[in-house]
Amino acid sequence: MLAALQMRSLLVLLALTAIAAAPVSAQTNPTPTGPVTPPAAALQDPEIFFAHYREAVALVAKKREQDAGILLQGLAKKLGSAPWIDIALLKQAELIERSNDQSAMDAYLMLRQRLQNAPYFQGKSERAVLFSSALTGAINNGINRIRTTRVRSALDKYFARHAEYPESLTKLAILGYVEVSDTHDAEDKMFRYVPTGMQLAPFISYKRYEGLPITPPEPLVVASPRVDGTSGLEEPGKYAALLNLPGRMDALRVVENQTLEGYLVIAIANDGAIVTSRQRVLVLLTPK
Repeated sequence: MLAALQMRSLLVLLALTAIAAAPVSAQTNPTPTGPVTPPAAALQDPEIFFAHYREAVALVAKKREQDAGILLQGLAKKLGSAPWIDIALLKQAELIERSNDQSAMDAYLMLRQRLQNAPYFQGKSERAVLFSSALTGAINNGINRIRTTRVRSALDKYFARHAEYPESLTKLAILGYVEVSDTHDAEDKMFRYVPTGMQLAPFISYKRYEGLPITPPEPLVVASPRVDGTSGLEEPGKYAALLNLPGRMDALRVVENQTLEGYLVIAIANDGAIVTSRQRVLVLLTPK
């Protein structure tokens, strides 16, 4: 069983490596002779993404999260450009964190490499900077969730064996309950861990601890904000959306690259929109 899981994780990592190594299209800046037309595959990415994402959402609603994760993994391979590949990988990783934390971790680490290397994320425009920041925050949150979950599980095992908690996470790692890397966050800072509930019985022991908060992963579908509908613009392939924001009665018309009340509209297609806020990347589907 262990060998099979290790082989599966290796195959997932190889697949993600192939995705990251693929050329990133639809990124080329205009040249003095005029703008470069994106390849046809890049123009189809929004339609492919939202169609498959809607299928994944339907599978999750039927309690078929494993099938939804497989669908999103396959979706990333069908896409040809950033940021669609990256959003698909992020959502797949967020979905499978609890069922396959190692595959999710592999995806998060691969996404960090893409942020450093893909031309799409190297621009100096406000859009590129804000989206990179939101994606970095979402990736770091995912890494931190996985690592804190592992540390909490290791602390439970330690307590079950010793009837107390260790003095530090370093001791937990030295004794082999958890990997050293898992005691540090995505920015390589050791997690805050404070043993409490000190007792003398007859030696000092700790019965509780503080720290190691876990933020829940972003769901595939959020209740707010939401997209109430989209409409085509004069420019082919461009859309506007009616975005309903938290605390507002009426939806507002937005276009791509627009910032509104802390949200940046990354992309709009016929079937939905991608918006970001601080450390969040949200996929908003149009109602059907």
